[in-house]
Amino acid sequence: MVSFNEIEEGFEIPPYIKGPIKREQLVEYAKASGDGNPIHTNEQIAVMAGLKGVIAHGLLDMAYMIQALVNWLGKDGELKDIDVQFRGMVRPGDMVHSKAKVIKKYKEKGKKFLDLEIWQEAVTPVATISSPLTPDKTEAPSDSSLKLYEAAYRGWLKEGHNIVFELKKDKNRIEHTFYSVQKSIIGTAKAVLFK
Repeated sequence: MVSFNEIEEGFEIPPYIKGPIKREQLVEYAKASGDGNPIHTNEQIAVMAGLKGVIAHGLLDMAYMIQALVNWLGKDGELKDIDVQFRGMVRPGDMVHSKAKVIKKYKEKGKKFLDLEIWQEAVTPVATISSPLTPDKTEAPSDSSLKLYEAAYRGWLKEGHNIVFELKKDKNRIEHTFYSVQKSIIGTAKAVLFK
């Protein structure tokens, strides 16, 4: 439930996560939207256009952002306006994390408004190092196996990109998965609250 009195400036909505993005999904979106630009569906044409492979439609990414806001507002509010800039590319295999933060809350003409800073991150898996679990080590020992994802093979990473890693353990193995995180959308939105 989203209530004007309970929301504070600085509040971040729960992230809305979609993915991993699949090539088949891009083909279906191209048909449904009428956006037949082959950089979204044809690998060779995307490379000839100077890309490192097919990319997701910007409007598909924006739809995920809108869905994040609409889901959060539910029946307690309505999205009134959204303004975005497309800053990075989303590619097959990426997870898309849509996020927002309340930057201002105010009343105007008897209505309750929230101004939001919005952003979306393309989270690209790069590599996973898997090895036997050793209780005294967090680094992968020399007998580890390495899985490179499409991003690493294609050189989608650039120096300076934000690289994060996730550590998973079970009783026999330890895995370090490395991800590149880049903002694909930034912008603002306005919502009206009913409560």
